[in-house]
Amino acid sequence: MSRYKRFCIVICLFMLLNSGWSQKLVNFKGHCGYYYQSMEHLQSKIGSQLALYDFHPGQTVGSIGAQCAYWEAAFAASTDNVTFYLEDIDTSGLNQKQVDFAWDYYSKLRGKPLSCDYKIVIGDETSTHLPELLFDKMIIINSFHEFTEQAQMLDDLHHKIKAGGILYIVEQLAQKSGEIHAVCKKRIYTDDEMISVVEKNGYKYADGLVTEIYKGKPKVKIFAFKKTG
Repeated sequence: MSRYKRFCIVICLFMLLNSGWSQKLVNFKGHCGYYYQSMEHLQSKIGSQLALYDFHPGQTVGSIGAQCAYWEAAFAASTDNVTFYLEDIDTSGLNQKQVDFAWDYYSKLRGKPLSCDYKIVIGDETSTHLPELLFDKMIIINSFHEFTEQAQMLDDLHHKIKAGGILYIVEQLAQKSGEIHAVCKKRIYTDDEMISVVEKNGYKYADGLVTEIYKGKPKVKIFAFKKTG
């Protein structure tokens, strides 16, 4: 199941359990993804995440599993002059029409064109097909647990990230070892397990941020790892 479809299921629960919101994420017929209704709405909901990502002008950022590009367009609306490489293996969501829509939506929302540009790259199960040693930061949002070849992908990314660069992995946390994701039926990891898996493949845990999609469960964590070696 695509990241977009999984997100739809989770966000429906979120909206039902948070009916008191003054603003909710919206979607649009003919386009995938969910979008903030104002820049204030965006900042109130993901400001702490943006602080962790700490995007700066001139940086190059890769997003792995970027289908629909709605997260990346929101990030682009919150910074300037960053180049985003949008990578996925599925062109049904990651295509020129969809990404143009997401970029245009947030250009209108912030009242001026986004100064961040983007490039679309189609990868496969073991390689991102991204340029080597180009990236200051790499982000994987709700996709790592679905990688069929996790070690190979982490190795591939190690060759793409600059020395000292950062890999961010956003994942739902398992409450116990061996837990299976309720939607995609793939194994998810506890906090300690995720750190162990990634550190075995050329990275060092540096920071993290735990968030809740809705009150109670599940918890989602943004893991920040520095490239080593």
